[in-house]
Amino acid sequence: MKNVFLLINALLFMALNGCGVYTFNGSTLPSYMKTIDIPLFRNLSLEPNIADEITTELNKKMVSDNLLRVVTEQGDATLYGEVRSYLNEPYIYGTTEVRQVTVDQYIVRITADVDFVDNKKDHSMFKGAVTGEGIYNFATEQESVGRQKAITDLVRKILEKSVQSW
Repeated sequence: MKNVFLLINALLFMALNGCGVYTFNGSTLPSYMKTIDIPLFRNLSLEPNIADEITTELNKKMVSDNLLRVVTEQGDATLYGEVRSYLNEPYIYGTTEVRQVTVDQYIVRITADVDFVDNKKDHSMFKGAVTGEGIYNFATEQESVGRQKAITDLVRKILEKSVQSW
């Protein structure tokens, strides 16, 4: 009985002491990857300034989340992108008493092609299309609210698929 008690205490001690050993920062990038440059995204959509806003938001998020140090050129990695489309379309419909259809909510969808390149090994670590969405209430909000939500969602998804997925 005494041996069982000692064994349980030893296991409990190891388990409790081991809790502080493991950390997770959301990224398992190669250890040599410390810096990233993010050139201005190209804009293939008809929406003005959208590429600037996305690039700025990516830089801010990269810095605030302390993922990689952002440099102006020749980083250990480069995140290229181009905005393919910007859509603002009806999302939730309603009806009136006189059988007219109304739009209650709209959704902004932004799709970008992204290429996350490891410059040290000269290969793409992630390449693909990413779409961000932002829903807004047409009666109380402007399209800019949906736009900002879509940009935030797009940036989050880009980082999840590129920097944070490693």
